[in-house]
Amino acid sequence: MQPLFFLFAFFLSAQGIAQTVFPLSISENQRYLVNAEETPFLYQADTPWFLFFKLTMPEVKEYMLARKAQGFNTLQIMLTGGKDLENIYGELPFDNNYDLAQPNEKFFQRVDSIVVEAQQQNLLLAIVPLWSGCCREDYAGQDSEGNPLPLNRNGVEKARAYGEWVGNRYGNYDHIMWVLGGDNDPFNALEEIEAMAEGLHQTSNNQLFTYHASSTHSSTDVFPDADWLDVSMVYTYFRGFNKAWNKIQPDVYEVCYDEYQKTPALPFFLGESTYEGEHDNWGSALQARKQAYWAVLSGATGHAYGSPNWHLRDDWREVLQFPGAESLKHLPPLMQSFGWPHLQPDWLGTFIIREDGGYATNDYAVTAFSTDSSQAITYVPSGRELQVDLSILSSEAIELSWFNPRSGETTIIETSSLPAKPTIATPDQQDWILLSNAQ
Repeated sequence: MQPLFFLFAFFLSAQGIAQTVFPLSISENQRYLVNAEETPFLYQADTPWFLFFKLTMPEVKEYMLARKAQGFNTLQIMLTGGKDLENIYGELPFDNNYDLAQPNEKFFQRVDSIVVEAQQQNLLLAIVPLWSGCCREDYAGQDSEGNPLPLNRNGVEKARAYGEWVGNRYGNYDHIMWVLGGDNDPFNALEEIEAMAEGLHQTSNNQLFTYHASSTHSSTDVFPDADWLDVSMVYTYFRGFNKAWNKIQPDVYEVCYDEYQKTPALPFFLGESTYEGEHDNWGSALQARKQAYWAVLSGATGHAYGSPNWHLRDDWREVLQFPGAESLKHLPPLMQSFGWPHLQPDWLGTFIIREDGGYATNDYAVTAFSTDSSQAITYVPSGRELQVDLSILSSEAIELSWFNPRSGETTIIETSSLPAKPTIATPDQQDWILLSNAQ
C-alpha cells in the first residue's frame, strides 16, 4: 500500500485539472454518482439560488471561476426564482400573471447563456424548474390568505406541459440535474408536481432527478416510489437550531445514517443545511465544515454549502471568500485519497471508544472505514482526547495522522509504540481529522 501522504499529495496536485465527463449516472451499487467514464463524482455544491437573476454574464463567469477554484463542481439554482422576482433586466419568467403556458422568451434566452457558460466551465447545474417555497410565498400551494399560488392556479395539465417545455429546451444538456420541489414537501401541490416531473422526465435525456423536501425530510421520505427519482436529497440543520419551521432538527449525520440504511439504496447528498454567515453564531465556518464532513463520512455522495450568496447581495464577492468556503477546497482531494466511494460509515460507533462528543449533538465525531478495513477516517468537531479501537483495522502496524481541514496540512503522529486502543489528543481545540492507515 502506498503511504497516505503520497496519495494525498498526488490527488492534491491533480485538483483543478480533472474534468468531469458528463452525463452523470448511478454507480453499480447504487451508493454514489459516476461520470460518463465511470469515475466517481463527489458532489460538492454551492447554492447561488438566484444566479439566473442577479448577475450579468461577466459576473456569472467570475462567480463560476471563483467557486471552481475552491473545489466546487456543482451549482444549485432556481430556474424561475421566487414569485415576483425579476432578473437584473426587469424581466419575469412568465407573461400574463404567471401563466405557465406563456414563458418569457427574453428571460429564458438569458438563462440559456448561463447554462452554456456552466457547460464550458465543466460545472454541474442542479436546477429547480419551479420553486415550491417553504412559507406560502412562492409557486406551490396557497398564500397566507388561502388563494392558490401559481402552480396550483395553473393546474395539472399546464404543469405537465410546462415540464415538457423545460425538457424540450434543456433536456439534452448533459451537465444538468433536475431538483423538483423546493424547501417543501409535495403535498400542497402533489398532483401538479408529479405532472411537472413526469413531463420533464419524458422530454429529458441522460439527466438525473431529485426532490428538495422540507427540512428534516428527504426525497425518499416524500416520494418513496417515484419512477423519476434517481437521487435522494437530505435536508436538516442540527439539534438546538430553532430558526426552521420544524423545531426538532436532527443532526446531519443522523439523517444521513437513516438514508444510508434504506432499501433499495439510492445515492443521496446533503442538499441544504446551515448557511455560513447566517443564523447568528450558528452560521460559522466550523459549522459549514461539520456538515460537509458529517455528510460524506456518513454515506452521502456529497454535500451542498450555503452562504448569503443564495440571493447574491451586493457584497457577493466578499461572501465568496468566507473562510468556510475556502476551507472546503481541501475536502475533495482528501476524500479522493481515501477512495471515498468505498468508505462505509461507522453508524454503530465502534471505532471511538471514549469522547465521541455524544450522539445526537452538534459535537459528534464520525468515522468511516474502507471496505477492506485498511483505513479509517474520523472527523472530530472540537478539541479533545479520544480513545480509538485500532484493532478493528486489518493490520497491527498503523500510521496515524492529523489532517487540518482548515489548511489542508497533514501531520504524522508517532506510531512506534501504539497500543491497540490508544488515547490521542487533538493538536488544539479546533476541528481535526484523524487518519488511520494500515501499513
